[in-house]
Amino acid sequence: MTRAGLRLWVCAVCAWTLCFVVLQRWGTWTPFAFVGVTLVGVAVSLGVVPHALLRPSLARTTVGVAGGALMVVGTHLAYRAVVAFAPPVAGATRQLLSLLNVAGFSPAVRALLIVLIASCEELIFRGLLPTSAAAGKSLPHLPSSRELAQIVAFAGVYAFTTLPLGSPLLVLCALACGSLWGFMRVATGSLVAPVLAHVVWDLGVLLVWPIAAQLR
Repeated sequence: MTRAGLRLWVCAVCAWTLCFVVLQRWGTWTPFAFVGVTLVGVAVSLGVVPHALLRPSLARTTVGVAGGALMVVGTHLAYRAVVAFAPPVAGATRQLLSLLNVAGFSPAVRALLIVLIASCEELIFRGLLPTSAAAGKSLPHLPSSRELAQIVAFAGVYAFTTLPLGSPLLVLCALACGSLWGFMRVATGSLVAPVLAHVVWDLGVLLVWPIAAQLR
């Protein structure tokens, strides 16, 4: 990572953590949108996140959409299985959804915020992952052990920013999902797949096929 990338990374981690503090205290997602767009603008304009990572292709688009859809189905199946063996998870899920269910926005505006914030998160937290010279030349590029360690480390920092919300379940989800999206980023040599997967998953479990329906 370059010196400029490291500075931006530190700023992003601090800013995202503060946004979760705001969410916990005042229940608004608005700061994420403004901070996210600002950070992405700086990252792209300075070349910290290369433009090449944003070039779409049919293969990368397919991986992203299909990966996100599989994550939605997997989330519902995993939730049912886990709750069957550990009923307290249902309460933790209900608490998390109440923290994430920001009032005052129409479904359309919520969907727009989800798309915007999820996209910014990927560009910020997966965009700075080191890119192998072999990545992007063939799909998929299987990450090396070093790249896997970097993926998990970046996901761990991403999960750390969610701590102010006080939900261990969110931290676990951020770590697991962040690792999957990081794997897509390295495997495809692009941000297109993880951005689409993140957007599809967020829209899927929060709006289209809400996990909250299983709590009734």
